[in-house]
Amino acid sequence: MAARWVAFLAAVLITGTYAIASGMRLGSFFHMSDIVWYIHLASGKTDNVMQPFASRQLGPAVVRLLAWMLHWTVQSAFVLQGTASLIVMLGVVYFLMVRTSAPGWILAAVAVVPFWPQLYYGLVLPDIWYAALISIFLLLLARRHFLAAACMMFPLMVSRESTSLVLVCFLLAGWRPLRWSGRLLALGSALAGTVLVQHLTAHNPGNKEHLPESIYLFSKVPWNFLRNVAGVDPWSNVYPELCRVPVWQHSVKLGPIHAIGVCGYPNGLPVMALLQMASVFGLLPLLGGFLWWRSRRQRERSLLLNFCLLYGGVSLVLAPLLGVAISRLFGYGWPFCLIALPLLFDDVRRRYGAALTARSGAAGVGFLGLHVAACALTIEAPTMWAVAAGVGLWVGGYGVLRWWFGATAEGAGKRLQGNPAGAVAEA
Repeated sequence: MAARWVAFLAAVLITGTYAIASGMRLGSFFHMSDIVWYIHLASGKTDNVMQPFASRQLGPAVVRLLAWMLHWTVQSAFVLQGTASLIVMLGVVYFLMVRTSAPGWILAAVAVVPFWPQLYYGLVLPDIWYAALISIFLLLLARRHFLAAACMMFPLMVSRESTSLVLVCFLLAGWRPLRWSGRLLALGSALAGTVLVQHLTAHNPGNKEHLPESIYLFSKVPWNFLRNVAGVDPWSNVYPELCRVPVWQHSVKLGPIHAIGVCGYPNGLPVMALLQMASVFGLLPLLGGFLWWRSRRQRERSLLLNFCLLYGGVSLVLAPLLGVAISRLFGYGWPFCLIALPLLFDDVRRRYGAALTARSGAAGVGFLGLHVAACALTIEAPTMWAVAAGVGLWVGGYGVLRWWFGATAEGAGKRLQGNPAGAVAEA
């Protein structure tokens, strides 16, 4: 028990220091795009804030309260809130991690991911505040306080409109253990948050396209798919700054949008997306996917694990479809990489038993080395050479995992039942 607490405190201290020091080196917290809207919200200038930024009310409101209580500037209050949110998140992540049977090197693997400094660098954005709220929600799930977790839909919805995805994943992952009381409470809490946001934003100007919010959010998916996946630069008359003369355009009638088209095709964003996918969490998505596949026949799983697998996995897949800040968007999948992954070791150990430890030392060192190299790619320019290096590291990581685990879970389980010593020898 003492060793566990020492590992927990050391991991929080080291990762927190790395996140803050490296995040500060990335530049000023107050020179990022879109932060002006959150500064306006925190300063009380809410009427002219456009959507979807106006819907993210709770984080800036807390900043405004801190600035008033401490007689600080709004900027200083943002730094305080961001630092406190980081500490809360680190505390929950490592508290849950050290209680699993994951090997010790997982702590180091999680500590070095570029996700941490990138998250702290964007502390004016709602990401770090929202991650802290999600962390509290996950801790409640771990403690099996399902009704309290359902109530968390209210502050989450007032903090970010994407809580709709959290709600859906929560209900799907926990439909049976939540029962009707938890399901209705979660729906009611989310609805109350939505109603409050609508009341607070009743006089805001809406989005630039003057479209209904639901249509605006859904229309971002094909737009970002063209940019981040297909490599096409889309165009609209609402955004004339994208290019003077599009190479192709088509007339439409959708509010103020009268024409859509294409600026050009040599778009480097798909390369950026691939590089960030390979480096923001290093090889942790690969390890998490591998462990899930090897333990996919596990019948009884906790609501916490099911939610993190579903919500985190969907967030990773949808990242290129949500916007252009790819590194931030892949970061939304952190519950899969940082919470579900260690929990999955409990499942695979139940299936593999002693066979899992046969090569754990050498496999851990090899995989950790490849993982650190993949994390280092985040500072590389987005070129095909960097992407090729990332793909090579992922292939190498899979090779290490295949060598470590050996046969499939079904085959390993049969050998363990008949001859554990032979299973270890063959692994």
